Amino acid sequence: MNLAARQHQLPQLLSKQLIHVGVINRLVFDACLVKKEDLRMTLANVPVCEALFEYSGVQFENDSERQVAFDLNVIALGEIAQVLNQSSVGNYYRLQGFLNRKSLKSVKLRLHITHITTI
Repeated sequence: MNLAARQHQLPQLLSKQLIHVGVINRLVFDACLVKKEDLRMTLANVPVCEALFEYSGVQFENDSERQVAFDLNVIALGEIAQVLNQSSVGNYYRLQGFLNRKSLKSVKLRLHITHITTI
């Protein structure tokens, strides 16, 4: 394919890439487990565990330090729920997952954990 043909296709390729970039919803952070609910099962017999994590640290914004602290509700399903259920309150973990509303009518966000490791 010659250069002119590739340049002609560039806008189409970029628009496809922009669509994919716009749907990324991934969060990774290190936090302390402060509260954990008992493991429960859904009606479809899928394990579910909900918990509360606390983050505190320093971030850099506009060339200056900023103290950051927040609590984040999380939910885990399946094998990850079982791992979260065995986790100890007071320990620090690296969490990976995606954000979603707690329910269709809620504006509160909750992290759906897809990976959890002890740090």
